[in-house]
Amino acid sequence: MKDKDAIALRNIQHVIITIAREYGSGGHLLGEMLSKELGIKLYDKEFIHLVAEKSGINEQYIKKNEQSIPSFWLKCILGKNSEQSLERSLSSDDVLFVAESKIIQELAEKGPCIIVGRCADFVLRDYPNLIKVFCYSDLRSACVRCVQEYGVSEEKAESEIKRINHNRIAHYEYYTGEKWGEPHHYNLMINTGSIDLSVACNLIKSIYKNRIKENLSK
Repeated sequence: MKDKDAIALRNIQHVIITIAREYGSGGHLLGEMLSKELGIKLYDKEFIHLVAEKSGINEQYIKKNEQSIPSFWLKCILGKNSEQSLERSLSSDDVLFVAESKIIQELAEKGPCIIVGRCADFVLRDYPNLIKVFCYSDLRSACVRCVQEYGVSEEKAESEIKRINHNRIAHYEYYTGEKWGEPHHYNLMINTGSIDLSVACNLIKSIYKNRIKENLSK
């Protein structure tokens, strides 16, 4: 992140929530609950639309492939809009991560929001009003959620969870150099296998409201 970008983020007063999540932990559902309760924008599946706008690639194709290839959606963001100066000075992977970071920073600058996945906790690490959440679950609970809520077959649930989590780990650690799911990187770790999503939502909502009060009292 450039110095001027970090300074711009530090000067923003509104609160941003990022949700990193294991597959089957209900991170997106939690984001939807928070968006409704707090009245702020949720960005998760919306990222696919943003990628499609910038790259010209069909949204359904992106949706189908972004989980199977860790860096796929970054490649989509680059598309035809890559900056030649960056391409000459950085590796292609660096350029892709810069492109991703720009979208996340733009969303953070617009107003309070919830961003699910996409290394947002790392991209916004210099932002002071950031609430970083990580959702995880035991395998059995994750399998149940995948079958009941995501429409994954019982036979494939466990292997799908392991495959997607492996890709998320590789994606995050490759682009950030940090360990995915490391407790010290987050403000709140939530086991959604034993804690109901509505309880988790109320907890994060309380943290969000308290953060706003702290900002107003400064």
